[in-house]
Amino acid sequence: MQKPVIVLDPGHGGYDSGASYHGLKEKDLNLALALKVAARLSGYKILLTRERDIYVSLADRVALSKRAEADLFISLHANAGGGKGFESFIYSGLGAKDPAVPMQQVIHRAIMKALGRWEIVDRGLKRASFYVLKSNPRPAILIESLFLDNIREAQIWREPLFTETLAGSLADGLSIALGSSNNESPASASPTANSSTSSPHSGLYTVQVGAFAHLENARQRLAEAQAAGFGDAYIYQKQ
Repeated sequence: MQKPVIVLDPGHGGYDSGASYHGLKEKDLNLALALKVAARLSGYKILLTRERDIYVSLADRVALSKRAEADLFISLHANAGGGKGFESFIYSGLGAKDPAVPMQQVIHRAIMKALGRWEIVDRGLKRASFYVLKSNPRPAILIESLFLDNIREAQIWREPLFTETLAGSLADGLSIALGSSNNESPASASPTANSSTSSPHSGLYTVQVGAFAHLENARQRLAEAQAAGFGDAYIYQKQ
């Protein structure tokens, strides 16, 4: 089975520092976060639009996503402009059934849950016409993690626990959004040698869509399955 492709896009870089406040540069935070997320993901093909402090044009970032036929492109940013909190974006022109819609919901929810200890304001799931979203034919999401011009949130960014927690929650959200490939068992990934000749009425066949260490993640996947029309989906706890 071909591995799902994730493109991690650390915003800004090189001469484009992004938001710069309180001794922090957005380009550095974005890159550090992307590298931490990449290190936490297995079972995927991970591509980064930049792996060091260089400038990469928006067009080149989108071009990489196109060439790779990314299953998900996610652009990482920190915010500024007098606000506070976390927000996520998808392209404003997407229809309700576009795959980026539930992906955004899952990733946003996973991050906000993990950041609860810092009482981060949830600014919501939003839509915009940012170039990397509008010009990208692949499912694309952009996140804005806290405001660097907010002294409290700049201090939070300096906490090692925060960056580790944000990276872990983003990696978890990506895994859930893409079908929890990290948790997929060999038995559920491929059919048996005799599956093509089995009678369709010879018995019941179980389809597993994920295995989770945390009940909340299992409940999220159950809700997604039920929303997709699988009314007989349920949670089974393996003893």
